[in-house]
Amino acid sequence: MKRIKKEYYFIAILLICFTLLSLFVAFGKMDVIDKNIFDNIIKIKNTPLTEFLRVITHLASTIGISVLVVLTGILFYTKKDLSSFKYVVINVISGVVLMQVIKHIIKRARPAWKWIVQDGFSYPSGHTISAFLLYGTLMLLVYKKVHGKFRKSLLIGFTLMIILTGISRIYFGAHYVSDVLGSVILGTIILIISNMFMNKEFNGVKDKTKK
Repeated sequence: MKRIKKEYYFIAILLICFTLLSLFVAFGKMDVIDKNIFDNIIKIKNTPLTEFLRVITHLASTIGISVLVVLTGILFYTKKDLSSFKYVVINVISGVVLMQVIKHIIKRARPAWKWIVQDGFSYPSGHTISAFLLYGTLMLLVYKKVHGKFRKSLLIGFTLMIILTGISRIYFGAHYVSDVLGSVILGTIILIISNMFMNKEFNGVKDKTKK
């Protein structure tokens, strides 16, 4: 009997979690929790923090992510490694497409307390999933391909950008906590699948090199 890869179990569990969360959101079961968490986060509101998080949230906008992807592509081009860069493009686009489909299925309105201009539906968070997949894919590539003193710093930096992006969306009232959580779960599924393809491709390259 063929052994089932552990990644498939993780994907199945995450899909169940995402489905349950989406149902809770659709039927308003997360509203009270979301409001309470926002009320606690907004207590730390201050001008320096607001300006800092504004930069973070702009970096995760459509324009911000597009610019970062292009810059990343240029970097990979200079390193003659466009085969790795394709994962960045595929993952970000996949996340954006899935996010838009789900948004128009759930049709959750934005929080009433938002204090930045934001159109469209709320669940899941587009900024969060775009940033999660961009930085998350780069983390996978760094973990597999980068060695030396900068490796740990890059991994920490990308992790912080993911966390700060999610916090910024809640802080500005553009999204509920459950919107951000939904994006993280969905993004994780995409990254697990992507990692499986990366392992197959990169291990294959190593095997050919040894020959």
